[in-house]
Amino acid sequence: MAEEIQLKFHEDAEKKKLHEQLEEHHKKLEGIKKDAELLFRNETFRSGEFQGLTKREVEIKVSSETDVIRVHTGIEGFDELIEGGIPEKSVVLLTGMTGTGKSIFAMEFLIDGALHNEPGVYISLQESLEETMNQMRFFGWPVDKLAEEGKLLIVQPELYNFDGLLTTIEDSIDRVGAKRLVIDSISIIGMYFEEPFKIRKSLLDLGQMLKKLGCTTLAISEVGEGEVELSAYGVEEYVSDGVVVLYYIKKGGMFLRAVTIRKLRSTRHSTKIHPIEIKRPGGIVVYPSEEVFSEAG
Repeated sequence: MAEEIQLKFHEDAEKKKLHEQLEEHHKKLEGIKKDAELLFRNETFRSGEFQGLTKREVEIKVSSETDVIRVHTGIEGFDELIEGGIPEKSVVLLTGMTGTGKSIFAMEFLIDGALHNEPGVYISLQESLEETMNQMRFFGWPVDKLAEEGKLLIVQPELYNFDGLLTTIEDSIDRVGAKRLVIDSISIIGMYFEEPFKIRKSLLDLGQMLKKLGCTTLAISEVGEGEVELSAYGVEEYVSDGVVVLYYIKKGGMFLRAVTIRKLRSTRHSTKIHPIEIKRPGGIVVYPSEEVFSEAG
């Protein structure tokens, strides 16, 4: 009987200790939540463990504590949907039909990195070097200055063969020590091959190479008007760590742009469709607290 009482006392003590630990953990989470609310409103941290830190320093600190290093995209409102940023060295498919803002999104991602000493490479398989530069200038981004400083490299490879493209990507990354990479667009890769099997295999090879290079990559994919597929060849989304979908949705008598995150590894991301705007100067603005209640087709 005495042993049963002692055992029960021990169990009660353990439960009490566990309860106290849970309460302490809950209080800490509440504090982090309040700081996060300040973070995403771009306000100054006046108290707590983040006191005196800038927004970017807080994001790095939080990322390191959760063992996931996250790359800030620079897209206003977007990082709030993905726990502060894209997991470092991920390959993310940025997909949508024409006019949804894919290239602008990707350019802004590179500019943000370059402004924070994370050099980037933009591989343009469609537009010329000057056309790409002009589009960046259009939004008031200091593209010329960043290029002169070696923090931004825009490349238009000659479309002769697939192996040559891979070599160009690798050489460009080495040239500036790139941390960020954009390929616009991987849908063009189909031009190198006639057989669907070879196209899919090439995309698999490309995906594997990109992960070995260690850059955080946005790979743009074009889909046709009204299509429900996420990519041109049906394999890109499977070799990517994440999929971000941009929409052009008819609502009433007008169209609006929107974004959703279909998947993103190691991330508790929003699954809702959020409206976006393209502003000049500045670029893309995501409205994380708003939703689009239309069927995005």
